[in-house]
Amino acid sequence: MKAVIAYLLHNHIDSALLDYDIQEIKELAKVIGFEVESVVIQKREPDVKYFMGEGKVKELSAMVKDLGVDAVIFNEELSPRQVRALEAMLEPAQVWDRTQVILEIFRRRAVTKESKLQVELAGLNYLYPRIYGLGGVMSRLGGGIGTRGPGETKLEILKRVIRGRIRKLEKELKEAEARRVTTSKQRVRNTMQVSIVGYTNAGKSTLLNAFSKTSKPSYADDKVFATLDTRHRRFLNLEGKPVILVDTVGFVNFMPEKVLDAFKSTLEVIRYSDLILHVIDLSSPIMDEQERTVMRILEELGAGDRPVIKVYNKLDLYKGPVLQDGISVSALKGTNLDELKNAVVSALLTVDNDAVT
Repeated sequence: MKAVIAYLLHNHIDSALLDYDIQEIKELAKVIGFEVESVVIQKREPDVKYFMGEGKVKELSAMVKDLGVDAVIFNEELSPRQVRALEAMLEPAQVWDRTQVILEIFRRRAVTKESKLQVELAGLNYLYPRIYGLGGVMSRLGGGIGTRGPGETKLEILKRVIRGRIRKLEKELKEAEARRVTTSKQRVRNTMQVSIVGYTNAGKSTLLNAFSKTSKPSYADDKVFATLDTRHRRFLNLEGKPVILVDTVGFVNFMPEKVLDAFKSTLEVIRYSDLILHVIDLSSPIMDEQERTVMRILEELGAGDRPVIKVYNKLDLYKGPVLQDGISVSALKGTNLDELKNAVVSALLTVDNDAVT
């Protein structure tokens, strides 16, 4: 399927970050089956009705017809009003925004029951205020659900059904969280915990596999959001206490708030970690921006005060100067992993001694 990216530039952004962000949206689109034919950039403040200027939207409409485009993907989250107006202008192409694309990737990548519930909740919270903007299609989806009275429209019925489903999902996730908290408390008493965090595709799962000798390694791939589920692996024993590595979902720039809210209960494991390994992709042209993104999300999760070791990964792809504020490794090639392991042990001994004193 063919797609065009519509990129509204209304904040100061350097060219390297702009190019990378566009490339990231292309990669996100590719994951769900779209090949990007063109990128349309406009520099202005967001328009209340069309997000972009009306003239630029007409230009997009012409591209839809000329190129046979199946979807126009916008770089930010659209309001319900903007979705309605854009769908009318850009038909027959679908209108997607960044949040919707990420939600679709999460839906496809979710494996465990809990991650599937989290993704569904995020999706319904995204959909709910947009129901009236989805017009006849959504109205038809309401058919067969049942009615409560002659004055209730199908869209109102559908909103009621979605509200009920959201409440049910929230309840199930709270129950899952309560079970996880109980398990986490038992782990805290009996083990030490090291959480691996980082930007998506930085190599977190590869590092987990390199450190945990297991016959069933965790899935790792060179793609965005390759894994969503939290994984625990035994790492080593430290003074008779097992050390557990925890791998979590990767972060991304402009992480949709609805996604982050849905996964916060799972990500709270980071808050109770004895140590955080922040995996940073040395090969990324915007490494510094990705690092800041991860640190900002850690603050939002209440984990900003946890001890952190910076792990500069993908050393095999890096040709620059040695970075002194962390440890440079290649998780794929096994380079400098012993040095990192020693640093982890040293940091955990410090944490343990502080706890005793």
